[in-house]
Amino acid sequence: MTHAYKETYLSDAMNNLGDMFDYAICDLQYNPETFYSQFLNSGVAKAFGRGNPKYIAGLSGIELAIEVIYQTEGKRPTTAASEEFDRSPEYWAGWVLAYYQWNTSYSFDYIKKQGLTITRILSLYPTLHEADLSKFISIADGIIKKST
Repeated sequence: MTHAYKETYLSDAMNNLGDMFDYAICDLQYNPETFYSQFLNSGVAKAFGRGNPKYIAGLSGIELAIEVIYQTEGKRPTTAASEEFDRSPEYWAGWVLAYYQWNTSYSFDYIKKQGLTITRILSLYPTLHEADLSKFISIADGIIKKST
């Protein structure tokens, strides 16, 4: 399978998407699905999914969230990110979503339309956050296969 970007960027991409969702949902109090829709509508998801270096490694996750909000609302939030010592479920959802998108080469829009929403991913956190990524891939593939 051909990926949109090299595996050497994958860790940065996963961390950045995780930080983006954590900041938007936990610090800025966005509804997870509302923010995910904004991510899709902003153009950032498309550029990220295609491996644009600015989005996968050039901006931090907080900067990604700010860019999404700016592109969809015309404003830039100024709330500082909270200092986290543990990874939140929201971070995990973005982190694993970035991996799934890279691994499958599906667009983020397609992934959501097939039923793998942020809410659905968050519901998998209690059982999968310590599991190998291959377990998430298997379950996510099942969700998508059911909807097609």
